[in-house]
Amino acid sequence: MNRQTILLISDMRQVYLAEILTKKGRSVRCLDIRNSETVPEQMEKLKGFLAEADMLILPIPVSKVPDQKRLNDILNKSLMQGTLVLGGCFTPEQKAFFEGRDIHFLDFMEDTVVTEENAVATAEGVIAELVNNSPYNIDEAKILVTGYGCCGRAIAVRLKGLGARVTVLARRREARKEAKKDGFYAVDFAFGPEEAMGAAMLVNTVPAPVVTRAMIQELPRDAYILDIASMPGGCDFACAKECGIRADLVLGIPGKYAPKESAHILERAIDRFALREGKA
Repeated sequence: MNRQTILLISDMRQVYLAEILTKKGRSVRCLDIRNSETVPEQMEKLKGFLAEADMLILPIPVSKVPDQKRLNDILNKSLMQGTLVLGGCFTPEQKAFFEGRDIHFLDFMEDTVVTEENAVATAEGVIAELVNNSPYNIDEAKILVTGYGCCGRAIAVRLKGLGARVTVLARRREARKEAKKDGFYAVDFAFGPEEAMGAAMLVNTVPAPVVTRAMIQELPRDAYILDIASMPGGCDFACAKECGIRADLVLGIPGKYAPKESAHILERAIDRFALREGKA
């Protein structure tokens, strides 16, 4: 059966994903939102397409859709109950809307398999960002990694493999125990300011305000902060700017550095979800 899938394209992941889904026999309608000038036109098309769609695939994160208010309004007025919705990092309001209307949805970033598979591409992309933006080598550099979930662990392991002196900061005792078992020095965030002294780089993976003023003020002025947590990140960017320390929030790293591999990861998640919902 030829199924109607609407795919919003915000990076190369979705370009490759469209190719993969089309080859598998799906009828895919792509709406390219990478050009801000054409977004209003694409959103108008979305309204018309939704009536015939059995699947809507939104960006990762969904916040890449420039006008969230308009997106939510279109979903509220035009999304059919039987349409499966997929995307990354849905807001609490969007989740509540889906649940209230009994619309089945999948948040890619809450799918265990996706997060584990994406962690590899994320870690490799993080290393590329550090190499491009830090004035120091990774080898022998003191690097702080905040958080020890799938991404934090993958990043820490690869940085250690490149010769970095990695310190893990984690809130949960279980996470610190896991990091120590993996051979890392791991401490609570209470020790953040102390550990920041002499650190050349800091990679944050926690979507909460954990990279605080107290920590940033202890970093060397030529340190580099890379925040990959979902919006708005976990770093006090205003403080970093005030201190003259470069701090970047970089989202969607797998889509930037490994878009084709990431597309296959998403396609497998779509298949699992569709099978579960009886629409494979």
